[in-house]
Amino acid sequence: MPTQKTAIVSQIPVKIKKRDGRVLDFDTKRITDAIFKAFEASGQPNRRLAEAATIAVLEKLEKKYKQNITKAIPPIEEIQDFVEESLIEKGFVKAAKSYILYRQKRAEMRREKQEILDKEEIDEVDKRFDPNALRVLRSRYLRKDDTGKVIESPKELFLRVAIHAALPDILYDKRVIRVKTANGNGPFVDKEPSAGRQIENLANDKASALVGSLRIGDHFLNIFHIKGLYYTFKRFEQEKRTKIDWDALVKMLKQNLFKEHQKTVDEFYSMMVSRKFMPNTPVVANFGNYLGMGSACFALDIDDSLDSIMSTLEKASVVFKSGGGMGYNFSKLRPEGDFIKTTGGVSSGPITFMRLFDTMTEVVKQGGVRRGANMGIMNSNHPDIEKFIVAKAGNKVLKNFNISILMMPDFWECYKKDKPYPLVNPRTKIIQKYISARLLFEQIVYQAWESAEPGVIFFDRINEHNPFLKSLGPIVTTNPCGEVLLYPNESCNLGSINLWAFVKKDAREKKTLDWEELGRVVRVAAHFLDNVIDINKLPLIEIEEMTLKTRKIGLGVMGLADLLFEIGVPFNSQKGREVMEKIMESVNYHSKIESIEIAKIRGAFSYFKKSSYAEGEMPFVGFYEKKSWSFDWKTVAENIKKYGLRNSYTTVIAPTGSISMIAGCSSGIEPVYSLVFQKNVAVGSFYYINPVFEREMLRVGLFDEALVTNVVNQRGSIQHINYMPPQVKKVFVTSHDISPEDHIKGMASFQKWVDSSISKTINFPREATVEEMKKAYLLAYELGCKDATVYRDTSIKDQVLITIEDKKSSKTGGGESLTSLKDEKAEGLAVYHKPSADYANDNGNGNGAEHHGNGNDNGITKPTHCPTCKIKLTFQEGCVSCSICGWGLCV
Repeated sequence: MPTQKTAIVSQIPVKIKKRDGRVLDFDTKRITDAIFKAFEASGQPNRRLAEAATIAVLEKLEKKYKQNITKAIPPIEEIQDFVEESLIEKGFVKAAKSYILYRQKRAEMRREKQEILDKEEIDEVDKRFDPNALRVLRSRYLRKDDTGKVIESPKELFLRVAIHAALPDILYDKRVIRVKTANGNGPFVDKEPSAGRQIENLANDKASALVGSLRIGDHFLNIFHIKGLYYTFKRFEQEKRTKIDWDALVKMLKQNLFKEHQKTVDEFYSMMVSRKFMPNTPVVANFGNYLGMGSACFALDIDDSLDSIMSTLEKASVVFKSGGGMGYNFSKLRPEGDFIKTTGGVSSGPITFMRLFDTMTEVVKQGGVRRGANMGIMNSNHPDIEKFIVAKAGNKVLKNFNISILMMPDFWECYKKDKPYPLVNPRTKIIQKYISARLLFEQIVYQAWESAEPGVIFFDRINEHNPFLKSLGPIVTTNPCGEVLLYPNESCNLGSINLWAFVKKDAREKKTLDWEELGRVVRVAAHFLDNVIDINKLPLIEIEEMTLKTRKIGLGVMGLADLLFEIGVPFNSQKGREVMEKIMESVNYHSKIESIEIAKIRGAFSYFKKSSYAEGEMPFVGFYEKKSWSFDWKTVAENIKKYGLRNSYTTVIAPTGSISMIAGCSSGIEPVYSLVFQKNVAVGSFYYINPVFEREMLRVGLFDEALVTNVVNQRGSIQHINYMPPQVKKVFVTSHDISPEDHIKGMASFQKWVDSSISKTINFPREATVEEMKKAYLLAYELGCKDATVYRDTSIKDQVLITIEDKKSSKTGGGESLTSLKDEKAEGLAVYHKPSADYANDNGNGNGAEHHGNGNDNGITKPTHCPTCKIKLTFQEGCVSCSICGWGLCV
């Protein structure tokens, strides 16, 4: 509390009692901040008046408790009552009204959360997550008993995940692992895993007997932690990396000799519950749980034989069962009609075998968390490429596949010079025929214009700075979303930083990004993801071995749109692109620095000497444009050569649908799809409003029912609302307000500093022409993007992607209200709020759904409305989904 306040109020309470019974330190600043947000919401942001009202509250406390004030523990409700009284007494009527409404909304939200979680009282972690986030956690992640009853709280979930992710720190403790040092000829390189090893699992009865006795500081290990630790320890032991046996490790854990590693557990836990970082869905679902598998993305090879095809099919089914998505390149398979020597018959071609994989995916569901997803890739010079382009026309087949064409390097020369383009038989290596390169490209663009498929991947861009190009050859496969570049049998663990959570205010109330805190969290997150690689229970031994050789992690971002709204920077501006570049450069820099530090202790990834890192190179184009550096990348490259690097990739921008909903922020690097969504239920219409937009409208005095209706009628945009201030229009742009060119420029700004690739949708209006889309593809290639996914509004058959409710369908209404208002009478303006809309500055709009799409909705029958919320579905990060509850065809 500032000095001038203490001069007026001689003493204040030391402690305060929360509603859930916890007793915490009394913090005057929290009172001032709450009052200031009330002033802000009433259109009168004034820190000085908020401080004056705070003094009045403190005086009331001093008067009530008198001589015992330092020993008193006032309840939070009493302090809030004093805030209301003080605001009214000082004549701040609008602010008082805002504060009273705030309290009412918070009370409603508490009741809603109690109902969602089936709890009598919500705890401090429940309070940090909005109702939509808790719904997602309950439906997909919280553990349940055999009857479907939730038996785990969000707090318990994040703690079990944090403990599981921290377990490798114990195994790398100097009392457990054999210490190795560099021999002077280069960095210490991690031991390459031995092929074909067989590692035993810990029996359930033996693991159960240890539950309740093994701990890290204050945190006890559950049965799944113990089994995961045992599996990884046995791998280390088999590789002769341990100096003690399992029994000795158990004894040390029982004696709590690893209590110093509680710091790691607490860091990981805090990072998640503060919503600054979220790991990918498999980690949230499986760590500290049955499967123990934390990887989201996989790739498998398919050779030109029936044995290879069926073997890959079986492997993919195992991965799907564990919760992963799979990518394959089908270009090794001989074309349709080609000769088969062993039978004397002819081949049915790659597309028919893709249908086999599609059917398998339909049957096998991903562990009850999400359904399977595939990426099918074909090289542009395969003889069946023309059939492949139209393989998903009308989205009638291959409904569990996203398809992309790998544009080979020889294509561009033929395209530019309008030369005949050779299609080569992969079996014979003989040119089978020539086609027009330009006509082929026209076919690709037209099909994407018509049905958002196929996507395109640029071979030369993904391999230009590929660190393993010389040793392992080119990468030709990606994960289902197209952003993770993988060799066969590789997997990748993903996680995203919520940029919105790093907004801070300076002394003049100007909002900026907290760069220092961002760097700190990036390093902790890189540590987290590297640990995932070690403790991961991968479904196939060959995937585990390859993953350990390259140790790829994928740290990305989400909440970009919310951040830009907060700091007043338009997405489609040069300033916006400069912010994007600086953000991604910072994420890449700090993740590399952390990867170097881990390598000093644990060793570089085992294929380090086979990579171009050993020669001082980097896998992102920004490294080769020194004029744009904001960090000392020369020293980073030198330190990597000296000490090694723990992870061959550290950055990727993946879809964040489910995890962005948990974090309460906008998805990935996508602009907000709509500023307002309308939901019709039996008792009336309700609206979901972007919290930053709502807060800004309150601040400028424009928020009312007419505004909400106008935005809905404008399909979620404010660009044609004549009374909207020009600067507000400039900042609060939605996906369809932004030109395709600006979408691509934004993506290129990020790609400059990303090791792998990016999942992002390039949006086109429904009236866009094929020629305009072709120019966008060429621009993406020219600006260095590694792939491109496009979506023309309404291009997916039967899919209407708008935000205003169709008059015909609205008559039926139906569905359950998000705020459990089904039986209440709808009067006036009813709005769905998240905590951020109630004066908090750390939440988001939750657009998106867990994504496994590259421009399709993976379904033959395509609903236009969410079956839960009854609002029109949207298209973001390549997937059709609900922007309120997260339901999606890709989930």
